[in-house]
Amino acid sequence: MLSASENQHNRGHQAGSLLLAGLFLICQQSILVAAEKSAADSEPQRLAGQIDQFIREAHQREQVQIAPRASDAEFMRRVCLDLSGKIPPVAEVRQFLADTTPDKRSQLIERLLDSPGFVVHFTSLWREILIPEAGTDPFARQQVPEFEAWLRTQLRNDTSYAALAQAIIGAPFDQEAAQAETMEPTPRAFYVAKQLKPESLAASTSRAFLGVRIECAQCHDHPFDSWKQEQFWKFAAFFANFDQSQQNNLITGFSLREVAGKPAIKIPDTNRLVEASFLNGKEIDWEQNQRGPRERLSEWITSSQNPYFARASVNRIWSLFFGRGIVDPVDDFSTTNPASHPELLDAMARAFQQHDYDLKYLIREITNSETYQLTSRQTDPSQSRAQWYGKMPTRGLTSEQIFANLVQATGFFRQTTETDPRLIAGGTNSPQTEIYELFQSEAENQLEPRATILQALALMNGTFITNATSLEESDVFTAIVDFPGQSVEQKIEAFYLSTLSRPPTSAEQNRLKSYITASEDQTDAFANLFWALLNSSEFLLNH
Repeated sequence: MLSASENQHNRGHQAGSLLLAGLFLICQQSILVAAEKSAADSEPQRLAGQIDQFIREAHQREQVQIAPRASDAEFMRRVCLDLSGKIPPVAEVRQFLADTTPDKRSQLIERLLDSPGFVVHFTSLWREILIPEAGTDPFARQQVPEFEAWLRTQLRNDTSYAALAQAIIGAPFDQEAAQAETMEPTPRAFYVAKQLKPESLAASTSRAFLGVRIECAQCHDHPFDSWKQEQFWKFAAFFANFDQSQQNNLITGFSLREVAGKPAIKIPDTNRLVEASFLNGKEIDWEQNQRGPRERLSEWITSSQNPYFARASVNRIWSLFFGRGIVDPVDDFSTTNPASHPELLDAMARAFQQHDYDLKYLIREITNSETYQLTSRQTDPSQSRAQWYGKMPTRGLTSEQIFANLVQATGFFRQTTETDPRLIAGGTNSPQTEIYELFQSEAENQLEPRATILQALALMNGTFITNATSLEESDVFTAIVDFPGQSVEQKIEAFYLSTLSRPPTSAEQNRLKSYITASEDQTDAFANLFWALLNSSEFLLNH
């Protein structure tokens, strides 16, 4: 029989055991929670790692010698151009280069993704993709301010790409009159720019959101692919219920009416009337509910069961960062145009779907990959084959990027229309409009920039560059040249940082110091240096 003290000791021991067991369970739960959090935190890196793995396997298979990692300066300029549409300010370049934090590149990516510049830049990119007519058609160009205002709102709110596509394809025009009173922007410009023509809308929708050039089957069966003429017109029938008699409404853009009923269209030069059908041939029960044909089409296009949407979307986004698609051209998914890295394309498409078509997620993965962070300097002949990504491809800039870079580098021009997205910035005779028109590119990818004589003359002898490199007009030039206490070497470095986002090499520094110190007019010599940097290929390309 146990004594009272022994019983008390046992009870204390049991209580201690229970306490330890409870603490153990709590610790186990904490470990599980920490493990889940760690898995969630590391999840963004998993796709970046898959990207690098697939690319490395291709390097081994194709015997490509990989280029070194880009320097911090090279990476910063590239990612700023890609995520915010312009080169970074000098102060930020200095700060980034001096930063010794191991994950400073990832931190920079996050800051850029959260910046207003990201919204503005990607608004411009998507507008060019969805309304390419604005480059040549004055009527379509009039629709740009409203469409860009609508896109900015979607991007600012982190709208998923699937929801954005659905909103464009299934835009409800019967609400236009109410929206006109509140001046809420809409995506109707996508339809107005195509003049409500079913064949134009079908071709643009399939190219933009499915990566398919189905218009090749408009007049006859596709000569190289499996698309049939009947398939094209069945797809076009989804856009055939607009009341084509409302031409005035097309011009004003409000209250465009759709005729009720099952959509059908007549194939030109035939007596055949075909009903709307998805490209996979699936029959549609039009009596099932009251959703309109374009709304149903938008749901089918963005469905996880649709094999085209996710793959076409990630392929297009990839092309924005590497100058070409894994399927290239990006809107030519076909049996005769295979992907260069099919496993990588499928992996990115799956991840994009799993993350609810989050654009920032996919962009974060791509820019955090080592593949994206390689130098653009060729160190081996095998790197010349762009499709294997042995180095970072050198890419042309958009006209908007060129102008934004000039503004950033010189401090000369002030945009005054940012507060009203409905205004076309700069007016018709402004330096901005001149640059936009001169540098508008029609190349299918950014790896084919073609400079013209007019472009060269505009940069070498135009009023904008002349004023931007003068002591009287340019804020940046004046600040560098007149800054007290700075040596010639420091001023040379400042000009390099403001234009090329990097310090000069030792050879460049020595050569330029000799030139400037030997000049009778050092201000004029610095102006020549600034002019040369602004006209250099390094300034006018993304690399």
